[in-house]
Amino acid sequence: MAKVLGNTLDTPDFIAALNSERSSPQIAKDFGVHESTVRRRRGKAGIEAPKPEAKTEPGWEAGVSYDPNTGVPTEIRTPPMLDVGADYARVLETMQIALPEGYDLRLVNLFYNQSAWTRDTEDQEKAVTRPTVRYHFKVIQLAVNVMLDIDPVGILAQLRAQSPLKHGGFTFDPAGDDAAFCLSINDIQLGQGYNGGSDATIAQFHKFVELARERIEALKRMGYNFTLLVVVLGGDLVEGCTIYANQSYNIDLSRKQQVEGCIALVMHAIDTLAPMFPKVQILASKGNHGEHRINGKKTTLDDNDDTHVAEMVKLGFARDPDMQHLSWVIAVEEAAVWMDVFKWTLATTHGDIYAKGVSGATTERKAHSWMKNMAAAFRRFGRLAQADVLITHHFHHDEMNDWGDTYWRQTSSQDRGSPEFTQASGKYSEPGMLTWVMTPSTRYTDESVLR
Repeated sequence: MAKVLGNTLDTPDFIAALNSERSSPQIAKDFGVHESTVRRRRGKAGIEAPKPEAKTEPGWEAGVSYDPNTGVPTEIRTPPMLDVGADYARVLETMQIALPEGYDLRLVNLFYNQSAWTRDTEDQEKAVTRPTVRYHFKVIQLAVNVMLDIDPVGILAQLRAQSPLKHGGFTFDPAGDDAAFCLSINDIQLGQGYNGGSDATIAQFHKFVELARERIEALKRMGYNFTLLVVVLGGDLVEGCTIYANQSYNIDLSRKQQVEGCIALVMHAIDTLAPMFPKVQILASKGNHGEHRINGKKTTLDDNDDTHVAEMVKLGFARDPDMQHLSWVIAVEEAAVWMDVFKWTLATTHGDIYAKGVSGATTERKAHSWMKNMAAAFRRFGRLAQADVLITHHFHHDEMNDWGDTYWRQTSSQDRGSPEFTQASGKYSEPGMLTWVMTPSTRYTDESVLR
């Protein structure tokens, strides 16, 4: 008969332990045998081993709290489960909880266990270790927009009527070398409800266009022969509605109103400035706020409101006999686009493409690393990988650097700023519209940020 520390396995103490509520690992440790021996002896004796209690962390006990008046869940803590990412609907399905319309989950915290001891059946022999997550959610009531009576097109029409600028034809008096006046329209994020809301954003944009007109006239007096207008549409024209959790609390326009408003703004800028030039080129990239998303994830690469705005503006001008001197390059699936300006390669990308996925301690280092990635695959990316001027956006701050063959310029935004970001970082950048000049002999000169 087998011996265990001088005793037999059939001693009263060992038999009593098998019949107790103690776990097999505890008994095995006390009697100096392997855990499998304890489980085998319990099986032969017909003794059912007690189910191990799930380990819990303080404050992580699974359960649901309800509002006593409405019966609507107010707080949810889940048992250990597989990671569902941002698909919180799976949590509700797993826990068999139904939320009324107008309510959603907001993640408060989570507890991640890299190697939890779990099993799919009652057979402890089939237990495995795998990652599990305990979620803690608050149930929130979605905001109801109360400012949807804002009419972006009407506001812009009123500003145009009050403007001293003339929106008519112009005569051209070529003299000297050709030159291109370039400007960037980016990060308007129309629909933001804070810092004055959308009506203030529209008024600010209208002012930028007036300043651009004045800048063109001033540069002409300096001797520039402007034969080309270049308009860069750099993305994030709209604020979007599903870009981050609870965004509905911070917007004052629906998605439809945002798109219509941005179409009106871009058409206003081109309608004001294009008649001053014999030729106009528009270069449009997409931004992350224009992405269509489900559960926080974008749907397809080309389903984007920013480039949709560009396409609608293009369509709107297509039948205007006075706007037949416009040409367009509009991104579809690609993150960056380029065009030829006096044989220089002018490229633009919004900036989100390298914001997280490219290494670099600063915005400039990330942009530089991304540009090197493009250069390393020049056969696929062509002249984009040989950009003479690279205009980027997304980070809302003015930055620049001359990388030699590529001049990089990061633009400020044309929105109303982010109070939360400023309060957290102490950083802020005044809204502005970047303008510069390109000539056949100079790729970038006479910059001015209109504010």
